[in-house]
Amino acid sequence: FNADLALSVTMTAISTMLSVIMLPLNLLIYAKYSYEDDIISSLDWPSLFKALIIVIAAIALGLFCSARIHSHRFNMMANKIGNLAGITLVVFSATMTNTGGGDSQIWERDWDFYVSSAAPCVLGLIVANIMTSCLQLKKPERVTVSIECCYQNVGIATSVALTMFDGEELALAMGVPFFYGIVEAVILGFYCIVAWKMGWTKAPTDAPFWSMLLTSYEVLVAEKMEVE
Repeated sequence: FNADLALSVTMTAISTMLSVIMLPLNLLIYAKYSYEDDIISSLDWPSLFKALIIVIAAIALGLFCSARIHSHRFNMMANKIGNLAGITLVVFSATMTNTGGGDSQIWERDWDFYVSSAAPCVLGLIVANIMTSCLQLKKPERVTVSIECCYQNVGIATSVALTMFDGEELALAMGVPFFYGIVEAVILGFYCIVAWKMGWTKAPTDAPFWSMLLTSYEVLVAEKMEVE
C-alpha cells in the first residue's frame, strides 16, 4: 500500500533473523509452563530449525538478488511473484486446516481460539500507531511500522506446523496461522485503505484503487530520479 518500502524490507529481514532465536525460545517457555515435561521432550527440534532455515534462506536469496540485480523491472516482477506465492500459501493452508474432522475444522472451534488468535493483530496495530505517533515518525513510516508489528510471517508458522505435526494435530496447528492470516488481511486491508485516503502513504489519495494497489509509487519516483 505504498508506505516506506525500504523500512518494511529492513524490519522484515531483522524480525525473520531474530525468529531463529525467539521462536524456539517462546515455544520452550510456553510448552514448559503450559504442558507436561514429556511434551517438551517430544518436540521435533531439528524439524523446527529446518523450517526456519528454509524460510530465512529464501529471504536472504531475495535480498541478495535485489542487491546484485539493479533493475526496477526485476524488483516489481519479484514482488508480483511473492504476492502469488502468498496467495498460494493461503489456499494451501485453508485446504490443510479443513482436512480433519470435528474440532479441527477452522469454523468449528471454541470462541477462545478466535479471540486469542486475533488479539495480537488488533492490539499490535493499536499500540504501534500510538507509539509511532508519539515518536513523531513520518506518516508513511508510521504505516510501515504499524503493519510490520502485527503482520506476522505466517509462512514460518505454516512451515513449522508442517514439519512438527501429522494428521489431526497438523490440521489443528495449521488453523492458527490460517485464521491469523485472515484476520490480518481484513484488519490491515481496512487500515491501509484508511491510511491511503488520509494521505499517510506515498500513493496519491485521488489515484484509482487498482492503480494504487498494483503500482509501487516509491519505485516510480526512484526511476524518475535516475532518469533526471
